[in-house]
Amino acid sequence: MLRRLLLSASLCAPLPAWAQTYDNCGTTQVIEQAPQRIIALNQHSADTLLALGAGPTLIGVAYIDDDKEAIEHGAYRGIPLISKRYPSAEVLYTQHADLVVGGFASAFAQHLSSRPMLARQGIASYLLESACDQRSLDFFAHIRADLQTLGALLQRPGQAQQLSAALDADLARAAALHSGTKPLSVFYLDSEADGLDSVGKHAFVTALLSAAGARNAFAEVDQGHLSVSRETLLASDPDVLLLADAVWSPASRKRYLLRHDPVLSQLRAVKQNRMLDVPFAHLLPTFASGRVALELAQRLKEMGVEGRRP
Repeated sequence: MLRRLLLSASLCAPLPAWAQTYDNCGTTQVIEQAPQRIIALNQHSADTLLALGAGPTLIGVAYIDDDKEAIEHGAYRGIPLISKRYPSAEVLYTQHADLVVGGFASAFAQHLSSRPMLARQGIASYLLESACDQRSLDFFAHIRADLQTLGALLQRPGQAQQLSAALDADLARAAALHSGTKPLSVFYLDSEADGLDSVGKHAFVTALLSAAGARNAFAEVDQGHLSVSRETLLASDPDVLLLADAVWSPASRKRYLLRHDPVLSQLRAVKQNRMLDVPFAHLLPTFASGRVALELAQRLKEMGVEGRRP
């Protein structure tokens, strides 16, 4: 009888007092205690966690995009770099993490490193909302959602609220700066390694440029990533070129190509040196995206070029 009562009591017992349920990418997860061992997969997810004050509990980062020194020294902002790219499942599990945060869906590979598998091992996970399937194109809303959810999990809701407020304030300042002006046409060059890789309507850079008072030259293309031919880009002849500066594709290498290629060197933006280098992680949706939009708006305005009608 006593055993039956104890069993009944255990089944009815509530979760630990701190336990939190959170929704992320269409799934619901429960984390039973405040995370003490966190791994960030992707630089921009690490930046978000650090901004929320997670430094003391961040035990490892992976896949640094634009900080060559961090890769050479094996640490990013004082946090050990556990892998130059995504860690193997063996490396990931030996960290004994209780929360893994990814910036891209590719961070959670199928099978051993997938989110369901991590959950079965008692490891909570979070994927930045901008990387979810079936997401909307309101990327700034995704950033606010990330801050709110991660802020709650890290027990730093006040810090999350401050970051969200700063994001909105910077976006408002950027909007005021370009109010009443014609948007400049901007071509975003993500990588030149295998053609001219860029983005279309479904990418964050398109929203970022809009917030800065510009327009993605290929915003009408109904997809995320795309590759553009030299001839197509020359026909578009954008006002400005935005160059991602990444370890795997430095802006300096892009500039060399643009200035020496017989077709690309004919672009107005190349001839008039209207090219902007931006660290790759700054071109991804994070708490700092409002500041990035404001800085872009300022730099575009300083160029003093008149935007052409689409």
